[in-house]
Amino acid sequence: MASPTPSSAPKVRFGAFELDPSSGTIRKGGIPVKLQPQPFRVLLLLAGRPGRVVSRDEIQRYLWGESTFVDFERGINFSINQIRSALCDSAEKPRYVETLPRVGYRFIASVTVDSPSEAVEIPRYQLGQLYDWPRDQQATLQPTPQQERANSEIETFPQRLQPWKFALRLRNLFVLIGGGLLVLAVFLVLLWRYKTVPGVSHDIRSLAVLPLENVSGDLSQDYFADGMTDELITSVGQISSLRVISRTSVMRYKGVRKPLPQIARELNVDAIVEGTVVRSGDQVRITAQLIQTAADKHLWAQDYLGDVRDVLGLQNQIASAIAKQIRMTLIPREEIRAGIPRPANPASYETYLRGEYFLNRFTPDSIRKAADYFQQVIEDDPSYVPAYVKLAGAYQMLGNMNVVPKKVAYAKANTLVVKALELDPEFAAAHAVRGWRLLLYELDFVAAAPEFKRAVALNPNGVEGHEGMATYYETIGQIHDAVQEMERARELDPLALIVNNDLCTALFYARRYDEALSQCKANIDLDPNAPRSFWIVGDVYAAKGMESEAVVSSLQALQLAGAPPSMIAAARIGARDSGLKGFWKALAQFVPENVKNGNLDAYDAAVNYTYAGDADKALFWLGKAVEARCFGITYLGVNPLFDQLRSDGRFVSLLNRIGLHRADTRKR
Repeated sequence: MASPTPSSAPKVRFGAFELDPSSGTIRKGGIPVKLQPQPFRVLLLLAGRPGRVVSRDEIQRYLWGESTFVDFERGINFSINQIRSALCDSAEKPRYVETLPRVGYRFIASVTVDSPSEAVEIPRYQLGQLYDWPRDQQATLQPTPQQERANSEIETFPQRLQPWKFALRLRNLFVLIGGGLLVLAVFLVLLWRYKTVPGVSHDIRSLAVLPLENVSGDLSQDYFADGMTDELITSVGQISSLRVISRTSVMRYKGVRKPLPQIARELNVDAIVEGTVVRSGDQVRITAQLIQTAADKHLWAQDYLGDVRDVLGLQNQIASAIAKQIRMTLIPREEIRAGIPRPANPASYETYLRGEYFLNRFTPDSIRKAADYFQQVIEDDPSYVPAYVKLAGAYQMLGNMNVVPKKVAYAKANTLVVKALELDPEFAAAHAVRGWRLLLYELDFVAAAPEFKRAVALNPNGVEGHEGMATYYETIGQIHDAVQEMERARELDPLALIVNNDLCTALFYARRYDEALSQCKANIDLDPNAPRSFWIVGDVYAAKGMESEAVVSSLQALQLAGAPPSMIAAARIGARDSGLKGFWKALAQFVPENVKNGNLDAYDAAVNYTYAGDADKALFWLGKAVEARCFGITYLGVNPLFDQLRSDGRFVSLLNRIGLHRADTRKR
């Protein structure tokens, strides 16, 4: 077969990499990777024989022939080291090039070739011969004379070899066969041991999609890569029998270089998907690979190239491929959902991704900006359901932050959710958003429960559904069920501070104080600068009667919240004179001013006065909190903080007003 010209030589792809023999270059997600010519040729030889052993003798003949005298041992070692450096590979835990001691090397990743029909079979070096680029300024890919001679000798082996050469080759052959048998024996022993180790599972039941890397060379495209990660998590998460880690936790690994087995242990998953995104105009290439972390084994790798207008289609292709590799038998309700509405044009989808990017920054300004983007998507494409749901969620966040009046924010959110469910009654996130409105604003607990249950049924991997169910169970006093649901949410989002704090709070409401304290201290390890974690620890210590510890934790929370020095000084003096009650009495003098300027809401004021022992003011502000629908009022029936008020008839009347008249007497 004639060797191809440089312009027609097929490209080789594996993982995020692409080898171009025509130019002698290697790219990762479209970005050039530095690799010298000799290591590049060795990589082509290895990648041209995926899964097959390439001996060091073969590499020597391929690079130098047999009449060239060089220190080939050092040259081969140099080439392999350069290849591993370029691919970010390692000899101890290889993803691409595996070393077989005393034998050679094997390329272990999946390989695709643009034009497989052009490949040449070994012993003519297959892709190694096919990709032997010009030497001495020749403009052809024909094999060198040394390689032609080597090929000829291999084909007539051993008839044409001189006696001493034949003996040498025969010795090498025995060494190769012996080494191969040894490797095979070791492999079979390890395989037997692996299969017989008790408790080792070969199934993949949990998975994390790590943040896709933006390799476009344009930092402004980060929002696009983040959006692709979100959508891929959503697509794979539709497989109900697979636990898929939520976005909040995986985004902690953006730009972090850690071994995949370590990440898997931290997230408690069986497998990881990683990849890259390259955006060029309206074209996008998504490269993804699936790795079983226990064995550090590549199960699958693939490139997907398409138009931005069909990005969701590409995501569904990837999700389906992953499901196939996991070898799940998907019953109809577990199949990846088809028919998810897509934007009418690339511009709308890009606007949507920008909105998600700013929404996830979670500041008042970023949420306002996100809302503007989602509104633009709806105006450009009124049928795009996710934009309605995201905009509704943005309004509810702004309402809870007191940036927009709750009455206005929740009314707008309700209108958007109604429209979203008209367009797609099975959109899980829309049911969760509706459930939160019914629970926290309407105080309609009976109607809220089916919405959260529906969200969980439609998307078992959706954290918002499980969090909603936990909050519902806390509201009605079914604390055991609340803890279970929050633990499930934590399994899906193990590194999300808000989920872990909510679990700590659920344990606190369940009066499981030691467990709550342990969980809260772990939360502080997640983020040592988060005031809420320290406030909750203070609450737990107070409930346990450990007042000095409660004061220390509450002072830390006050400092992290940025309280003025005068307030901190007053709190210290109060604690010194009268312990925990003195601490809160000292802060009570600042309550009216802080409520007025928006630093505290009515519920915060009620908490302060409750700790300070002023029941009249505490109940007054609790009434105000109910009127304002402040967050926290739905937990009045189970929150240990208010145990000192439960015998007060005014508190009982308040519970009746909310609809919690039985919650405080139910089994916890």
